[in-house]
Amino acid sequence: EFHMSILFITHDLGVIAQTADRVAVMYLGNLVETGTVRQVINSPAHPYTRGLLNSLPKLDDLEAPLTPVPGDIPSPLDRPSGCVFHTRCVESGAIAEKCRTEIPQYTSDSANHQVACHLATQGEQS
Repeated sequence: EFHMSILFITHDLGVIAQTADRVAVMYLGNLVETGTVRQVINSPAHPYTRGLLNSLPKLDDLEAPLTPVPGDIPSPLDRPSGCVFHTRCVESGAIAEKCRTEIPQYTSDSANHQVACHLATQGEQS
């Protein structure tokens, strides 16, 4: 509309949903997911993005406890091998070893929605 951009850094995807058209989710300095706000919020493809969304208060149940992203944030000076999120990922399951040892490639599930996650490419191979 105004042909301009702003860089807005926050953990609150609820605020992003109200103010932005596109979103880039980063973890430990790595881009893990990008897309339109609608794509990322309605179909989050990275476990960290899902964790951020799950940590938001539920408007239909304000008494529900908040669900934090599990684990501790690794030191940026001693980054984990492989996927930087693997030390906190509760979804890797059968491919955990791949997550620990290989850096995921950035792949597209549509023209405007990209993710760097072995789980996303695992789904494409099935």
